[in-house]
Amino acid sequence: MKRILHILFLILALLLQACGETAAPTAEVTLAEPTAVASEVVVAATEVAPIIEATAVPVVSVTHVVIPSAGTSDRATAHDNENSLFFDTKKVKTGDEFYKNRFERPFTSIDMNYLPDLDIVNFSITSDENFFYVKISMVGPDAASQSLTGFYGIELDRNADGRAEMLLTTRPPYTTEFSADNVSAYLDINSDVGGNNINRPDTFGDNGFEAVIFDLSKGVYPENDPDFIWVRQTTDSELPAVEIAFARWMFKDGKEAFMWSVLSSDAAINPTMLYYHDHLTAEQAGAANTDDPNYPLKELAAVDNTCRVPLGFQAVGTEPLGCYVKGGEAEEKIDPLADGPNSTCGQFIDLCGRIKNTYQIYSSQ
Repeated sequence: MKRILHILFLILALLLQACGETAAPTAEVTLAEPTAVASEVVVAATEVAPIIEATAVPVVSVTHVVIPSAGTSDRATAHDNENSLFFDTKKVKTGDEFYKNRFERPFTSIDMNYLPDLDIVNFSITSDENFFYVKISMVGPDAASQSLTGFYGIELDRNADGRAEMLLTTRPPYTTEFSADNVSAYLDINSDVGGNNINRPDTFGDNGFEAVIFDLSKGVYPENDPDFIWVRQTTDSELPAVEIAFARWMFKDGKEAFMWSVLSSDAAINPTMLYYHDHLTAEQAGAANTDDPNYPLKELAAVDNTCRVPLGFQAVGTEPLGCYVKGGEAEEKIDPLADGPNSTCGQFIDLCGRIKNTYQIYSSQ
């Protein structure tokens, strides 16, 4: 038995020795000598992610044919409430009536700092063979830049029911020459601006002037007319002003009768937010009069608008959103109708025919 155990220990020792002798050697890495090649640089190959270039915004080239110059026939002039004499009180005396869609708010939110290039003084309309010209004058330029820095606009209401069909807007900077590059036009194709209580707040849920019908930066304009709307900076006596020219051909049927008003804002005018009092509560908007419990201005600040003025007909004083006539304006309740003679396209037949394949739905993006 001892002999057997001795033999087993001997075999085990031999096995352990064999394992030690056959252990894997340390691996050696041999680098090949680089081969010199005349006039070549040897570069290690590296995978590089492909570069994705940003898609450029297409630049639409247009040729302008009909360019505005100046109105030759005076059509109407009006004056707005303005605050140049008492702006340091940080309140307005008259002209700001939230429930009637009348806003006199050329002040910043909360702090109520005065903005003279948003405070409308006069607004007038002239015409020549091809264009209407609306001039909007301000109390003064922006204090910092000494220029007009606001966004300005016109609302057109062809059947004088208070529900404007068209909105024309501008954006700074402005030049003294007419330009079509910084203007836009919007149409309320579904005819729901103002909801079903046109000149008072309601909860109808309208989408404002939803259709972009002119904006050269987007390549959008009525068929065959990149000359539809223009703007320039000018003067009204000694007051700084902008002048907006828009084409007369959309009244091609000869019925050049409509109500019109103007507005200003320190930010781009969002066409889907009009009328403002349908999209904000009085508490959200704030107020410009210290007697109002919602004072000071809050979400609806740095804006000004005017009453509506008639062109081509004699107003009787009861027109919704029309300029004040004692015992005049009353609530106007009309359900929106997207079709029919009083719809937007029922009143602008030629225009709608020329935008049906070109307009875009407005997006704030």
